[in-house]
Amino acid sequence: MTKLPALPWPLPDWEAVQPFPFATARGAFAGMTSTEDRIVLKYYRRHDGSLVATARFGPCSEGAPGLVHGGAILTALDEALGAAAWLAGHPVMTARLTTEFRKGVPVGATLLVETRLIRERHRIVILEGTLSDKDHHVYAYADGRFMILADSDQRHILGQAA
Repeated sequence: MTKLPALPWPLPDWEAVQPFPFATARGAFAGMTSTEDRIVLKYYRRHDGSLVATARFGPCSEGAPGLVHGGAILTALDEALGAAAWLAGHPVMTARLTTEFRKGVPVGATLLVETRLIRERHRIVILEGTLSDKDHHVYAYADGRFMILADSDQRHILGQAA
């Protein structure tokens, strides 16, 4: 069995976080799950307050043979950008997400998602993020608009999670 090289993440000054208050209640196909055959995301807060995540793409994320499906890549970016908004105190749902795929992601890869909150305007939060490897090669980029949930929608979501 080939031993995989150690990952450079998380860095010692990153704090493990759970940005979603309902994470353990939902049956998601991506997230902080121990099911290694899917997309596994682990979230961290950097010392500057920004959210990063490691994203491991298991065999069920395969599209073309040996490569991760674009929808799985999009899912990892969508989840991490939404998580960044929730961690910043903005309960949101995705309104629009644009993705640029730059390189094929091999199945089994663990990559880093870096997020950045660009601005908040009215009920919209605008974020961007990248999916890259330890050598800073960017595999995908996304930017999106996320709608801040109305109080009634928040209560419904959190009530479903209880």
